[in-house]
Amino acid sequence: MTPTTKSDTDAVTFYRQHGWYATEAVLPPELLDRAEEVVEHLDADHRDREIPYTLRDFLSWPVGEPRPTHLNQYIALQYQAMNDLASFPALARTAAVLSESSGARIFNTALIRKRPGAEQQYARVGWHCDKAYWETCSSDRMLTAWVPLQDTTVSMGTLTVLSGSHKWPDIPAVRALREANTFISKDHEALWDQLESLGSSNVPFDLRHIELKRGQVSFHHPLTFHSSGVNLSTTTRNAISVHFQDETNQYRPAVDHNGSPVAYVHDQFVRRLPSGEPDYADPEICPRVWPPVPEPAVAGALPADDRGTPARRTSRP
Repeated sequence: MTPTTKSDTDAVTFYRQHGWYATEAVLPPELLDRAEEVVEHLDADHRDREIPYTLRDFLSWPVGEPRPTHLNQYIALQYQAMNDLASFPALARTAAVLSESSGARIFNTALIRKRPGAEQQYARVGWHCDKAYWETCSSDRMLTAWVPLQDTTVSMGTLTVLSGSHKWPDIPAVRALREANTFISKDHEALWDQLESLGSSNVPFDLRHIELKRGQVSFHHPLTFHSSGVNLSTTTRNAISVHFQDETNQYRPAVDHNGSPVAYVHDQFVRRLPSGEPDYADPEICPRVWPPVPEPAVAGALPADDRGTPARRTSRP
């Protein structure tokens, strides 16, 4: 999407340079309140949206799971409040602007809950790039919106990025780390040492903790290294990740280092293209959210003007 205002232009310029961008407060409190209500009742296993049967075993962490960080995938497919949050126009429009795309579709959504507690295994999210998990995606313009449901500080384990790392040179050491699936890491210190050692290769190294107020959103590039630390507060840190794809993204065959085929989780249940390949434009699983899909016409309704409000009928002079 071509920037249409100075603030759009400034946002795109910052994103291009740093590989991330934090908005002002753009999400209304009532939208976040509804999302928080869903989180409070997750243990009841109540869902108010129909989901593909093949997804059910993948959606939630097992009851009694001891790890301090819980990940609930496809959260917007399960709950209407989460769907409304992920597809909120201000969020979707920003995704299109920053990716410089004419439109935006959802690729996946996840609720990440980080319980309070001391340093322990799985208390941190490992340094990684989202692109490592999107090998079957053809586009390099995908991006992630990170949406905390509360004020989030360093002490709560907020999102941390290596600013500008999306522009690091494509040398073997960088490429190996970019392609690693290290969201869950058993040795954070070794992973950090690997990243830090790149500083001696004239790679710019700029660590940023992105502290956000409720209603703010942070976006990051698919090649931006990011992580989050231990939640040292007394409350659970809840955040939604919305992975956006631009309108050009489509499935492409991919193989891992051993030559084995790679598949994304929803490849097995999105609709198929005539070629038999997964369709990443499936309107049910990967809906278009920008430009907004028009609501079905209602008999007798007035057309909407460019502000989205009903147009007024005027009498002829």
